[in-house]
Amino acid sequence: MATARLLSIPLEGLDPSKLWPHLPAEVRAIAARSLYAHDAADTTARQLADIAIARALRFREVAVRKLPIDRRVDYLVRAVRPDDSLGSSLLLALHMENRRPMLAVFLDALGIPHENGAIADAGHVEPPPADRLAAAADRIFESFPAEEVEVYLTSLLALDSATWGELVPVLERLGSKR
Repeated sequence: MATARLLSIPLEGLDPSKLWPHLPAEVRAIAARSLYAHDAADTTARQLADIAIARALRFREVAVRKLPIDRRVDYLVRAVRPDDSLGSSLLLALHMENRRPMLAVFLDALGIPHENGAIADAGHVEPPPADRLAAAADRIFESFPAEEVEVYLTSLLALDSATWGELVPVLERLGSKR
């Protein structure tokens, strides 16, 4: 699913809105579908998505909410350029809804406390050193599809470069292998 295009994007200053258009359409569709499925009690992210669709299509938000989920997913994939807030929600939904086992293995390798892949105290994670990040990345590459790992590592960097900035050399190494 991931492409050389994903691994060749500039990593400095990467944020969710810059990463989104570089993700393959299949990954964007999984993320959008996950957003609508993830945590039904929290409607904020879905509202952001519906507003973004309405703006992109010049529809009223109420009309978008009446659309079937499949149509909204399609519009998010093809027509919406999400801002950082919506982009963050989409990336988080992708990984929290579909890829928790990978997150758990990665966090275990780093010794970061988590609950089924969700960091226990996300606001207080010390940035792991580059060598530990590289070892944790190698560990998940052994067990999960490379395309999913590439999207996950790039997403971490886009979501929080202060914590995950040492992933840059890992991702650059991947890019140079292609």
